[in-house]
Amino acid sequence: MANRIIIGLAALLAIVLTFAPDIDSSGMVGAALAVLGVVYAALAVDPEDAGGYLILTLAVGAAAGADALSGIPAIGGYLDGILDHVSTVLTAGVAAVVGVWIVNRVKA
Repeated sequence: MANRIIIGLAALLAIVLTFAPDIDSSGMVGAALAVLGVVYAALAVDPEDAGGYLILTLAVGAAAGADALSGIPAIGGYLDGILDHVSTVLTAGVAAVVGVWIVNRVKA
């Protein structure tokens, strides 16, 4: 249940930040996206079997970096903005996956 709440909050923040970028003048919403990504990955991703999550992060990051959706008339720019923020969430989660993996290796 907590995973769904985190995903919902991250999606809502990504959409709001895309349509109203002026609300993040201090950078706190971007930081909240990163924290949500770290918390989600720490709770939901198994660090010993994180290949799917890491591949998804690479794919979303590549699509966001290439502005892959900007070619869609009228809404492509907004979709690209949302994808950029989702990429932030996923990339922050990679740090949590790597951190938990390292802690598990040190403890073992």
